[in-house]
Amino acid sequence: MITLLILFAGLQVHEWGVITQSPSMITGAIPEMVELEYSLEDKAPVLYFHGDPCNISVRITFPTMGYATTVLPEPDQGGSNSTYILWQDLELTESRNSDMTLGWQQSEQLNYPVSLWREVQSLWVNNEERTDQFIYYECVPGSPGDLPYISESGNQSFRMPYGEIPCLILKPVDGQLMFGVFTLADIKTDIPKGLQFLEDPLHLKRVLWSWADGILFEDEFEAFWNTWEAKFLSDSSGDVMVLYRVPDEIMENIACVEVTPEDQIEVNFSRYIIAELPYRTQ
Repeated sequence: MITLLILFAGLQVHEWGVITQSPSMITGAIPEMVELEYSLEDKAPVLYFHGDPCNISVRITFPTMGYATTVLPEPDQGGSNSTYILWQDLELTESRNSDMTLGWQQSEQLNYPVSLWREVQSLWVNNEERTDQFIYYECVPGSPGDLPYISESGNQSFRMPYGEIPCLILKPVDGQLMFGVFTLADIKTDIPKGLQFLEDPLHLKRVLWSWADGILFEDEFEAFWNTWEAKFLSDSSGDVMVLYRVPDEIMENIACVEVTPEDQIEVNFSRYIIAELPYRTQ
């Protein structure tokens, strides 16, 4: 990995995150009746920078009227509950400035696994008097129907021509977890046969890494896996879950990321966003 960083002239920006569905309680017409309503969130999009030290501006917009929910570090414009985020004059350096405070303000209080995210070999991001190895945001997509697969209120939606996207199925059976790899077209009407018992979570890790290889560096994927492994297994213990990589063009409609260096250097941007959504037929 160090060799790759030395040979690359310019700036590489790598992002990973997970789009997940979170329940919220709503009260029906009769006060005693409480129902669950589900909403989508793009959780833990972490951005790393590799290559030449430089000063950059980062702008994130939400074209389909989504909005940010959490932002680290505090942006110069926009931010939480806003339809855009703008960081100006972030300084990227090869080594940490010891005069700066380690960690974005509020990151520890929010109980995010920032120690995992700092295990990645990346450029340091300096902003005012603080420094860290990543920047971070969460958002609510404005148009969830843009996703290739989604299930809301018992209604499933599949978008073509995305039927050939590989997907990972996690299904609880008699207290044990089963898994299989198919395409979105394969699961359009039902989960096909061919599931096998999950004897080791490393089987899942290998599948997810096959989707990330060439997009993330290995230590970035390790940070991703160590952040999300427990939730993937926990969610699937009570529901059938579908995991797939969201195509880049769809992510551009959910959250468009622009990185502008102060100097005229090349920027290469790669993103790895996994959708982890329930498979519900009723």
